[in-house]
Amino acid sequence: MLAYWGSGKYDCPMLTVHSIDLWQQASIIINGTIAAVLGSIIGWERDRAGKSAGPRTMALVGTAAAIVVGIGEIVDINAQYGDPTRALLAIMTGIGFLGAGLIFTDKRGGVQGVTTAATIFATAAMGVGVGLGFQVVGVGLTLIILFILRSSQFLEVTRRRRVESDEDLTGRYR
Repeated sequence: MLAYWGSGKYDCPMLTVHSIDLWQQASIIINGTIAAVLGSIIGWERDRAGKSAGPRTMALVGTAAAIVVGIGEIVDINAQYGDPTRALLAIMTGIGFLGAGLIFTDKRGGVQGVTTAATIFATAAMGVGVGLGFQVVGVGLTLIILFILRSSQFLEVTRRRRVESDEDLTGRYR
C-alpha cells in the first residue's frame, strides 16, 4: 500500500514498510551476500600480496554497492519515481574519491596505491552488477580482476629480478 505526499498535480507515492515485498528485500540481501563473498576473494588476493585494502574492505565495498543499487531498483519499481542509475553513479563517484585517497607518492617520487584504488573501483563495479541481478557477470568480473592482479604481479616480479641482475652485472649500486 502506498501513501502519497505533496499536494497538487505532482503528488508522488511514498513507500511504507508494508509496500516492499519481503522477497524483494531478501533478494537484495542475497545479492549483497554474493557481492561480499566475491569482494572478500578479491581482497584476499590483495592481502596475500601484502597490499592494503584486504578482504574486509573489498567485501564492504562490494556489499554496499550491491545493496544501494538494489534498493534503488526496488524503489524505482515500487514508487514509479526516480532513476536507479542515480544510485549507480553516486556509488562510482564516491568510490572514485575513496580511491583517490589511497594514492600517494613515496620519498623517491614514485606513486603508490594506484592498483589498490583501481581494485576498489572494480570491486564496486562488481557489486553494482550483482546488485542489479547480474550475478554471473559479477563472478566473471571477479575472475578477470584476479587474473589481472595475479598476472601483473608475476610480470612485476620478473621485471624486478631482471633489473636487479643487470645491476649486479654492471656493479652499480654496491
